[in-house]
Amino acid sequence: MPDDLFCEILREAQREKQLVCIFRDPSDLRRFAVGFVEAVSDSDYTLQQIDPDGNPDGLDIGSIDDIIEIRKESRYARQIALLMEKEEEPAITKPAQGWSGKPNPESCLDEVLRRSLIEKLVVNILLATGDDELRFYGIVRELTDTHVRVDVLSDDGEPDGTSVVRLDDIAGLQVNTRDERKVALFNRHRMHLYL
Repeated sequence: MPDDLFCEILREAQREKQLVCIFRDPSDLRRFAVGFVEAVSDSDYTLQQIDPDGNPDGLDIGSIDDIIEIRKESRYARQIALLMEKEEEPAITKPAQGWSGKPNPESCLDEVLRRSLIEKLVVNILLATGDDELRFYGIVRELTDTHVRVDVLSDDGEPDGTSVVRLDDIAGLQVNTRDERKVALFNRHRMHLYL
């Protein structure tokens, strides 16, 4: 399936406010992200993730080139939709928390990194490092056309140095999922954790 067909499918799902399942992990084809497409560029996308209980769970930004498969109208997506219908206000009518981006930006990654910089959000960056992948949490402190500077945080919210990475080396980004919210909470209250 060529990349432009992936973009077409994602844009169609975006227009129709349809749940999609996106598979990106070639080492574990049982893992996938489920959600609503918030934005699509020619090179990447932003997905408003929905957790297994039918609740919004932050943003997932990924590269179109990393997509292995996209599923629409699957049994699992229908189950998630049913869970969402049982909520008082279904997630389908809610935009991503604080989302004010363009539906078809030049780069979804740049758009979300800029928002994270302004709002001082904890991000989870996935770097493509050959055969391995490296993830780390942090707070975006500076963003240029080619690089991003991040104050790195450990899993328990402790400051862990500064990292500067090329935007081209970022394979994925997550913002405001349960994991990032947990690290942000630990970071804000880290003095209380040790008293």
